[in-house]
Amino acid sequence: MPKYEFANSIVKCGATKSVNEHNNPAEPLTGGGHNWVLDQGSTLCKETDVGPAGGVPTSWNIPPNTPSTCVVLPIIIGGVLRNLGDIPFQGDVITPTCNPAALSTATVPNPANTYFNQLGCSISHGVATTPATAGSYLFVAGIRGGGFNIPLLNVTTPVVGGDAGKVPVGIGYYSAIPQGQKLSNAVVSKDGQFALFTSIRRLNTVFGCLNPLGDPGLPSQPINPNFVVPSAGSVLCMGIGNNNLQVDLTDSFGPDNQPYFGGQRVVNTFNSNPGGNFPTAWPNCIWQTNGSVSLLDAFQHNRQGGCNNAFGNSGFLSALITQPQALVTHGQYMYSSSIGGVVTQFKVSVDPISGFSSYQFRNYVSGLPLVTGVGVADDLKSLMVYSDPSGIGSAGQEDVTKMPLCEDM
Repeated sequence: MPKYEFANSIVKCGATKSVNEHNNPAEPLTGGGHNWVLDQGSTLCKETDVGPAGGVPTSWNIPPNTPSTCVVLPIIIGGVLRNLGDIPFQGDVITPTCNPAALSTATVPNPANTYFNQLGCSISHGVATTPATAGSYLFVAGIRGGGFNIPLLNVTTPVVGGDAGKVPVGIGYYSAIPQGQKLSNAVVSKDGQFALFTSIRRLNTVFGCLNPLGDPGLPSQPINPNFVVPSAGSVLCMGIGNNNLQVDLTDSFGPDNQPYFGGQRVVNTFNSNPGGNFPTAWPNCIWQTNGSVSLLDAFQHNRQGGCNNAFGNSGFLSALITQPQALVTHGQYMYSSSIGGVVTQFKVSVDPISGFSSYQFRNYVSGLPLVTGVGVADDLKSLMVYSDPSGIGSAGQEDVTKMPLCEDM
């Protein structure tokens, strides 16, 4: 298996015009897109699929570090871009798609419409899109820069042997977050309404950005025909609460669209039993605890810290998850590592009446060395588990264990 140094997560980006790797029938299928792997200390790159011609990939290669296959973040000091060379620690991706049939009209609200669909259709101006045809947005953070989003768009004129699938096109910098916070982790909510940024460097503040890809308006209203994804520098961001961890090692938005923070020593959420509809529940806590009249009002007036402290999550405490290095979401499931080489699988559900989250869990794999990362490769239908046999983070010592993906709870 390939070796990775502190590989923390995988993000899957579907792509059109990318049936085979490098658009070459003599290379393996891409499964509708590529896996981007955050390989801390080395790269954030789109993995090259390796395998039989026209067949399912059997492994990956880390490609040469080029602008079309890898991401290097800016180093920003005093508001000025000084250089390139920062590497993100953990990131997240969203691909807003559009189903025009679900949109509302000026006279008829469509209850089937969602914020996610409203956003995707705003971006595409009402043109139907899928995960393969829509643009993806990769959210990352750099300790020497700050919080960023990176659009990943399909290669417009693919050629045999050339770039396949989606490539980075520009970068957006969330300059409303104060500089010098040494941000390392970035996550985006499943509906695209919030981006959160935290630091592994003993900073408890959770920085939140409202509508990080722009405000698409209410799902009960028509889309704005003049919508454009705004400059990240114009997006409103502020400290919305504290992760309440000694060290924040990993973050994720769960299937319940609640933020989860993992590290020393547990997994925390805003309220031990997250969900519901009351002032201290997410996301109400951002604005209903500080005298604001709306989410937008709270951000416009920089009313920080409304969510106060996160607390140990009841489901993860029941599963005895201790000091997780990785926490990822896939569909209705979450995967978390724990000290002792164990990966636990959670199925997260939301009670339709109370709105609270509930959890089923089971040990998915055990007996591995120190687990430092977990990700899902949809094209391989596999859970990829990164572990460090040295146990001390020695460079170049991580192994990747490929596990069958069983989501049947």
